[in-house]
Amino acid sequence: MSDLWRYPFLPDARKAVQGLELETLLDDPLCGEARALAIERLNAAISDSLDELGAPVDARDEETYLLSFLFSRLILSAQADSKVINWVALTEALRAEATLNLETAAVLVHVSEQLGVPVKMVGKSFQVDYTVYLTATKNLRTGRWKLVNRGVVDGKVMLDQRTLVRVLREIVVEHLQSLPELPEGLGRKVLERFSPDMEVMQEMAKERQERALRELGRLDFGKAPPCFNGHLIDLQAGVNLPHPARFFLTTFLTALGQEPDGIMELYATAPDFKESVTRYQVEHITGKISNAEYDTPSCSSLISQGVCPGGNALCRQIVHPLSYYRVMAEREKPDDVRRERLALIAGSGSAKFWAHLPLDAPDDAPPRSLAAALDADGPSRVTAQVEHFRGIGTKVDDKYICWASARLVDDTVERSLETLPLLQWEWTLPLAHAKERGEEVEVTLLPVKLGEQRRLHVLAAG
Repeated sequence: MSDLWRYPFLPDARKAVQGLELETLLDDPLCGEARALAIERLNAAISDSLDELGAPVDARDEETYLLSFLFSRLILSAQADSKVINWVALTEALRAEATLNLETAAVLVHVSEQLGVPVKMVGKSFQVDYTVYLTATKNLRTGRWKLVNRGVVDGKVMLDQRTLVRVLREIVVEHLQSLPELPEGLGRKVLERFSPDMEVMQEMAKERQERALRELGRLDFGKAPPCFNGHLIDLQAGVNLPHPARFFLTTFLTALGQEPDGIMELYATAPDFKESVTRYQVEHITGKISNAEYDTPSCSSLISQGVCPGGNALCRQIVHPLSYYRVMAEREKPDDVRRERLALIAGSGSAKFWAHLPLDAPDDAPPRSLAAALDADGPSRVTAQVEHFRGIGTKVDDKYICWASARLVDDTVERSLETLPLLQWEWTLPLAHAKERGEEVEVTLLPVKLGEQRRLHVLAAG
């Protein structure tokens, strides 16, 4: 078979460079080009740009390509970073799948045999023994992959080209994720030689994960509850999440309009990542391949399953993680709606007062003491203590509103002053945290008079 460089994971490709002493090759000046290409190949795989590597121009160049793949395997094995390994395996396998879909039937038969899936051409289809099929598709669990839905005749299963190639992709991913264990001396030598390059790869893997997060579109992680953000941080750090946590993340993202493919990308950094298994789980939970779409678990369910890490002040006012996200979106409501909700909770104040009340902090509010802020004409930045904080849920005119009240003080005033109702939890939570920890907090505020009372209108905090 020619063009082995396209499929460097095949036994034939390994034979083309066998007999070479790997430890010697690490230092051989003649292999410098292959070592450099190995780094380039890994970086391209992590950044999903393998196609930019181009093709070898002659037999010697092809050998360099094959050696570079071998070097890349050594580097991945020594590095042992699951995030990098998973990105590389997935990208390499997807590239192989795209190439195999363009190959002739004869090439597919040969590649299949090399990958342990012997097939036979019958007309335009590929015939495979059902036992081989079951082994090759063990991680493909959706309905169309089940043997009962494939049909078995005389112990054989018939596959079209695209289906066979999809099966081969799964085998390639598994192979690329299964790295050889290096002798201690060789592993140490690889680490010493490629350590700076490995750091670059880790940073690129992090950037790809961040890109996957950005591609989730409208989702604002600043509004997500602690249970979501905590497990997402663990996932990005390469922690294997338990099933209840994965189920929660998937249903939460689905409820906020995210697509299965985007959700899939988030799981690629998990050490136990299996693309087909993860895809099945995500598509099943989201309803893409099942008859029902699962709901996001409630807070009580998350607590009982050990998914809740312990809530904050807002968590204590809600019963569902999606409610947390919606409450945190208060700032996105139209200004007239925000003022109306403030007035409903306050229960007093003229229409003119609320209509002219500013809702956002200016960028240039000057720093002042609380006493000086009370005499100022505009907003001030004050470092204060939170003497009192209370989260409240109130139903007013069929509207359930989560809000809080607080009292602020510093050493320039004799007693604490009460705030207007706090509905914007983006800066309400810093007040709650400051109270819990006994710390000071920086607050941008405007003194106002509501009826006969002086109040502090909080415009930002934290």
